[in-house]
Amino acid sequence: MRILQIISGRAINGALIYCKLLSEQLRELGHDVTVLSRQDSWLNQQLESAGIEYFTSDMSRFPFSELKRISKWIRENKIDLIHTHMSRGHAFGVLLKMLSGVPTIATAHSRSFQLHWRMNDLVIANSRATAKYHQRINRIPDSKLETIHCFVDLERFKNVTPKSIRIVRRQLRLHGDEFVVGLVGDVVQRKGHLYLFQALQKIVEAVPNFKLVMLGRFRREEPYAKQLRSILIQNQLYRRTKWLGLRFNIQDFMTAFDLCVVPSIEEPLGLVAIESMAGGTPVVSTNVGGLPEIVQHESNGLLVEPHDADALANAIIRMARDHELRSQLGENGKRMVFERFDPVALTNKVVAVYERALSTKRAA
Repeated sequence: MRILQIISGRAINGALIYCKLLSEQLRELGHDVTVLSRQDSWLNQQLESAGIEYFTSDMSRFPFSELKRISKWIRENKIDLIHTHMSRGHAFGVLLKMLSGVPTIATAHSRSFQLHWRMNDLVIANSRATAKYHQRINRIPDSKLETIHCFVDLERFKNVTPKSIRIVRRQLRLHGDEFVVGLVGDVVQRKGHLYLFQALQKIVEAVPNFKLVMLGRFRREEPYAKQLRSILIQNQLYRRTKWLGLRFNIQDFMTAFDLCVVPSIEEPLGLVAIESMAGGTPVVSTNVGGLPEIVQHESNGLLVEPHDADALANAIIRMARDHELRSQLGENGKRMVFERFDPVALTNKVVAVYERALSTKRAA
């Protein structure tokens, strides 16, 4: 099968990482994959190092000449199917479908109202929560909607060694007895950092050896980051946190944490929870979006309601005080992730959607 993946993101995010991993898995299964991306995308260098063919386009909002160029390329290369990711990529994909006649499938990585969704042959939702949103808001019929969870690179977690963990802990300047909690994700409001910060005073009083490590993009001048820092200063908690920014050895950090917290107020799926469990680290997360499809309360983690700093504090304190509980939930989470989020199995489900779209076109 000849597949064109189209993705419009620039900075590293879950959709870009998934597009790369999916392309690699499709190639392993014998399919011919090419990726169309933005000229300055983080993805391009990753694809080049992985040996995956790609070409670029600005995907402008008035892309008439670009559409003609790429439509011609699709016909010349006998592309069987287009698979799109992210908003501008989705819009670009349905326009190419009109010009080329090639079936188009869109993966919904987020939840937003847009007109292009119903124009795809099929839509893949990254969680049941995302699927319900698109049924309700974008009016996608059941017959055109499939739910397939995105996956992460589990092989990275298999290769984490005790030495890797020691290096991380040395970088964090830990003395050995700290209770280290990880908070991973860009510092934006929907990730819910605020509610964890509001819970910090209560947590520190109950867990004197508490340490918070934050991974993800942030800008010091942004109002939200300033608001979080002001909470630390007011409560004299600045030394309890480390803001590390982006890190590309995320598997080492995830495995080194004692606990991972996902306090999001909106989360289409929750790849951070999957990565944490892949490292054997239990999760405390909010009960929103796709997170309860990953975190099973009292089985592989704890769920709390969003916007509730007190409930978040209580769950973290409970985890800190109960090593046996953390160990059991961590083991359960790791086993679940390697069973339910296997990249090969999930890629085969995507391929089945491709085959369904192609068979429908042949029948028509």
